[in-house]
Amino acid sequence: MAFSDIKGQDFAVRYLQSAIRKKRIPPTLLFVGKSGVGKFLTAITFAKALNCKEKEFDSCDRCESCVAIQNGVHPNVKVVGRKEKKISIDDVRGIIGSSFVPLKNGFKVNIMDSADKSTVQAFNSMLKYLEEPPENTVNILIAKNEDTIPETIRSRAVKVKFNPLGAKTIQRILTERGVESEKAYLISHVANGSMEEAERLLNDEVLQSRKEFIGTLLMFLKNEKTVPELVSKWDALHSDLTDRESAERFFDTLYETVNDILLVTVLREKENIVNIDFLGEIAERFFIIRKSALERIFDIISAEKKALLTNANARYIMMDGIFRVKEVIR
Repeated sequence: MAFSDIKGQDFAVRYLQSAIRKKRIPPTLLFVGKSGVGKFLTAITFAKALNCKEKEFDSCDRCESCVAIQNGVHPNVKVVGRKEKKISIDDVRGIIGSSFVPLKNGFKVNIMDSADKSTVQAFNSMLKYLEEPPENTVNILIAKNEDTIPETIRSRAVKVKFNPLGAKTIQRILTERGVESEKAYLISHVANGSMEEAERLLNDEVLQSRKEFIGTLLMFLKNEKTVPELVSKWDALHSDLTDRESAERFFDTLYETVNDILLVTVLREKENIVNIDFLGEIAERFFIIRKSALERIFDIISAEKKALLTNANARYIMMDGIFRVKEVIR
């Protein structure tokens, strides 16, 4: 895959290609953005471009080096945290232990996925390594939430921001993959900028479960469903997530839905709502709603998401947020 194949991240791509052309490669990069927007894909493509034998500022995807990187067997490229979704001190020690002069005049590239979920020990070890990185070595930290990364590490990295993908971009990708146009249109909206979420929603059962949950959530926000009913639908939709991932995803979904209500009923804006299939229901059921109530819910979401950064009991934080919202809508 070449840089031109990365969709919706023109700024990031231009910056990285410019860095290669000017031979000003930062020793540490921090790729920040929500899941499913191309951060890891871009990191791999950048690693290929730095080691490609056929193209000067890009990946050819054909040479021995590009193929080896794609298959995860190139000695110059090390990936940690991709499967485990966290970085341990052993991962950092492995990177340090494999530090060497890059082979064949290329670049040593260390890709640390889920860097924002590193252990304290890993962060401490990482900091020592990043203070004096080896020559011709690039460390790429990939994170969804940069606030959990210590400032001492962030200050040593050049941040590259990855934006949510536009609905039209996701729709085009899905259509090119053969997804029926109506389904591609729906998913491109409800995926809310994430191809990872879009791919999950291609499963009809998941798409239906999501529809049932949003319907229940809207009824909950009208005080027509109970907390247990809401939580039951959520757990059925995201049974594969850890408590922390589930809580983070829940507050994101709650924010998106409340924002849809604000856009449709207060601001009279319909083009940019996430839950496009519930447009009519939102307009009808929330025709009269206090803007102050929506603002209070936004404040609750913000406070609970901050609490998730420091509280180990994510399930408690999620339930606390739900009950606080319940108090607002009564």
